[in-house]
Amino acid sequence: MDNTTRGKLQPYMGMIKLVSAVSGLVIASVGGLYIYINHYLDTNYPIRPEITSKATRKLLRGAALREHIAPDPQIAYMFMLSALEQIYSDGKLDESSEAVQEIIVRMAHAAAQIGEQKPAKQMLETAWDKVVDSDGRIRGLGDSESWRMQHVCRVAEALGPLLMDCGEYKTAIRTYGTALQAARAMQNNDNDSDELLLKQANYVTSLGEAFAMDKDYKSARTLLSSVLVDLKKREQPKNVVDKWTCLDAVVMLDLAQVERQQGNVEKSQQWAETGLQETKKWKRVGACDNCQAHLLSHLAHLSESQENVKEALGYYSLAIKHFQETGTGNMEQMDTASRQLKQRLVESTKQPDDSN
Repeated sequence: MDNTTRGKLQPYMGMIKLVSAVSGLVIASVGGLYIYINHYLDTNYPIRPEITSKATRKLLRGAALREHIAPDPQIAYMFMLSALEQIYSDGKLDESSEAVQEIIVRMAHAAAQIGEQKPAKQMLETAWDKVVDSDGRIRGLGDSESWRMQHVCRVAEALGPLLMDCGEYKTAIRTYGTALQAARAMQNNDNDSDELLLKQANYVTSLGEAFAMDKDYKSARTLLSSVLVDLKKREQPKNVVDKWTCLDAVVMLDLAQVERQQGNVEKSQQWAETGLQETKKWKRVGACDNCQAHLLSHLAHLSESQENVKEALGYYSLAIKHFQETGTGNMEQMDTASRQLKQRLVESTKQPDDSN
């Protein structure tokens, strides 16, 4: 293994197609922005204290800017790559340090955002192997158990969707399962953390989705139903939008899809219609708008599969209107499906030609 600075950086340099000229210009010009946003970035996205170099901290602050305020994942990646090069050159922190591992996960997330799923997945799998062994046990990386648990969750949240996209559903199940164990372990030490409760709800939902994709519908239904039970027990403040908002509708969409896969059309429609009503309680909330688009699409396809043409056209029309109002959903797909269905309806109502 090449332990030089260049050698350590090689896995992260050759993977991503980056435009270094553009990122260089941004690095040179972004400094003036720090005058206005330093406080915000330091408060919301603090840099670990063991990173002491002013130049490195400036690069990481620039990465946070390009991750959260003026998003550009390609430039964010370049900032972090440059920061990593300085960290390795300085020699105070090695690759297994908490600070470096957190940067690598952020780099992988940026890589995935610019469409480089394969290298992003490789980076995250390497990070995962540093904290979880082949039997799913959390390793002793890092200085504290709390950090290890947090890092397992951090990596799982980025790696899980990539595994799902690749069809590696069983690996996704193990990944989300380990993250759920970590979140529960942290919850035992912090019983009042709403954020940890939300993490657990999201992980169980993701597990349900992964089991459904792996065609274990019984496990999927059990897990997803358990999330709904827990959500009903939770007191949601009225008219307050938070990260919990519309999670119940997302779960209902998942259950609708599970029932459809098993041929239970009536149950699928019931779940989708109930979820749709939940989304309508919240106006101009991104998560709800997105979920509503998926629910309308599901109901349209479901009606079409049952040859209920007029009902399907109604849902397609609502989906198109929803896109026009909120910008969520697949306008082109819905419009094409609607036009094709209308053409089928016209052809089916034509009188037969009796001229012969």
